[in-house]
Amino acid sequence: MHWGTTYTLKNYVDQVLNGAINHYNSALTTVYNRIATLEAEVTYLRGELTRLPRGNIASKAKVPELPTFASSENKIHFHDWLSQIALYCLASSIIMNNQKIVYALTRLCAPASTYMKSYYDKVQAEQDVGSWDNFAQKLKNIYGQKDDKEGAKKELECSGSTRT
Repeated sequence: MHWGTTYTLKNYVDQVLNGAINHYNSALTTVYNRIATLEAEVTYLRGELTRLPRGNIASKAKVPELPTFASSENKIHFHDWLSQIALYCLASSIIMNNQKIVYALTRLCAPASTYMKSYYDKVQAEQDVGSWDNFAQKLKNIYGQKDDKEGAKKELECSGSTRT
């Protein structure tokens, strides 16, 4: 092989190898940076876990069993019931969407439980039930408006503004 051809071939191989080495070094740097970011996130989340309350606050505070909700005809108004569910979950360290929804489902009776049947089905099938906010909004769409209308009607009756 001619010296010039050998030099050209060696030069080409060096360029290809250097390009590959640079590419892999860049990829490794990206991976190392991502690992460092994930390690920082894990450290942060571990700190968050240590700040969560230990044990069940509700059992220490003797929070009574919450009433069930069936419809707008209940003794307890929907908004009050929903607020009590939220407070109970907070006091009981029930923080995950799925946990909150499952607890709320245990406090629903027909016809409200029938209206929320799709959630019961998802829980039984161990499927994602979505967010607490969406669950609460679905209930508000049917029961919240009735409570608001009834409340406004009762306020008018109490103020003597209604006509019969």
